[in-house]
Amino acid sequence: MPFPALSENDLARLGMEVPLARVDKSLAELWENDSAKTRASLINFAIYTESASDLSRNMELLEAITAEHACRALLILNLPDAPAPNARAFINALCRPYQGQQVVCSEQVAFILEQATPQAVQNIVFAHLDSDLPLVVLWQGTLTRNFDERLYSHIDTLIVDSSLWQDPATELTALTAALDSETADFDVRDLSWTRSHFLRTSLATCFQDARALEHLPDITQIEITHASGHRMAALLLGAWIAQRLGGTPSSNLTFPRANGPSIHITLTSVSTGPSLQKLHLTGPNVQIQISRHSDSRFVQVCTSCPNHKTQEIYPADVESDAELIGEQLSRAGGRTLYSSLIPQIRELLQ
Repeated sequence: MPFPALSENDLARLGMEVPLARVDKSLAELWENDSAKTRASLINFAIYTESASDLSRNMELLEAITAEHACRALLILNLPDAPAPNARAFINALCRPYQGQQVVCSEQVAFILEQATPQAVQNIVFAHLDSDLPLVVLWQGTLTRNFDERLYSHIDTLIVDSSLWQDPATELTALTAALDSETADFDVRDLSWTRSHFLRTSLATCFQDARALEHLPDITQIEITHASGHRMAALLLGAWIAQRLGGTPSSNLTFPRANGPSIHITLTSVSTGPSLQKLHLTGPNVQIQISRHSDSRFVQVCTSCPNHKTQEIYPADVESDAELIGEQLSRAGGRTLYSSLIPQIRELLQ
């Protein structure tokens, strides 16, 4: 496989190249020379990738995220298959107007690393954090050897996207080992889980109806339609519902219950459309269907049980990665339900 070449246009968009040892001093000079701009930072936000093809998209991602969230942004591209070790650094100011008067800017520091070892990656991250602010890391793709204990022990929130994993079972095993480490104390957010938020919220509203709630234990079938590449989002959603209904994960997407019939999950993939498009729950005396068509910003919810039927429309959540990540940055801190689902998903993937 040929070594990927980075275009001059992409490198130019990273900002001004500076010597690695002068990154902090160059940032200070950047603000000294422009009194009209105000530096702002509430968190350290790092994007780590080992794919050169992600560089251009990640720059657009950072521009969108920093438009709403002030941060020290670290963009790290590590190329482990490069012909020789090397490191380049670039600095930039990502600015936006604030209240129509002053200009508020986030600092962006980008690193192009070649053959970087886990220790080199750690040194790059730790040496360029902004004071004692929380560290949020978006790790794109596989949790490689550079996802090392000395790195994740300093992370406050880790964001992953399991839709990008080629082998989810292996990745979840590595993630579990990290979460169980004595030195780690980070919360993990999966964008695949975030993508199901609007369906989970819509489903919860269905059972505010007393008649529907009465038939909740009757549900035995969960059918989920998802776009190609988003099976993990559907699997996480189905496992969460089955867990809430008292099921325990087993083989063939079946969840036996101690006091009732087993729950069966069916996942259907379609080629286009939103990541999650339809959720259908059925039982002897109840049917619930939640659907989102094409790129609609709304979902239709229909609940049916004996002599009773309701129909509602609710807003759907955002879909773009920038919006999904922005939601996670807004909620940074605390713990999410996702970690509790990992053992169940690992069981289903075996």
